Amino acid sequence: MTKSTGKVPFRTLEEKLSILEKYEAAPHGQKGAVLREYRVSAHAVGTWAYARDHDGFAATPTGKRSSRDGGMTPKRQSAEIVRLRRELAKAQADQEILKAALESAGKAHALLEKLAESAEPAPLQTLSGKKQSQASSPTD
Repeated sequence: MTKSTGKVPFRTLEEKLSILEKYEAAPHGQKGAVLREYRVSAHAVGTWAYARDHDGFAATPTGKRSSRDGGMTPKRQSAEIVRLRRELAKAQADQEILKAALESAGKAHALLEKLAESAEPAPLQTLSGKKQSQASSPTD
C-alpha cells in the first residue's frame, strides 16, 4: 500500500477532461471505481464538469483555448440551439404577421382606388348659394 502525501496531483486540462469523460461514460454503480482508479473525489469531478459546461476551461494557463468543439461543450451547444430555434420561431411568426398586414393594406388601397374611381364629383355648393337658389325658384 502506498503512503499518501496529502498533496493533490497536478492534472492537465486534457487529463481532467479524459477522467471526466470516463466518469460520465461509466454505468451507474461503476462511477466510484473510476474515482478510485484516478484518486479523484466526486466533488472534484463535479467541479470540472461545471467548469467545462460554463466555459471555465476556455483558456489554459498558457493562454491557449481548448480545441474541443471551438470551446463549446455539448450542453452549451444544446442551449444555444434551443435559444436560436426560439428566436427563429419568433422571427417567423413576426414575418407572417407582417405579410398579413401588408396584404390587408394592399387590399384596402385597391378598395379605396375603386371607390375613388366610381364616385362622381358633386359640384361644391355653399350654404349661401343654396339659400339664393331656393329664394329665386318660383314655388308659389
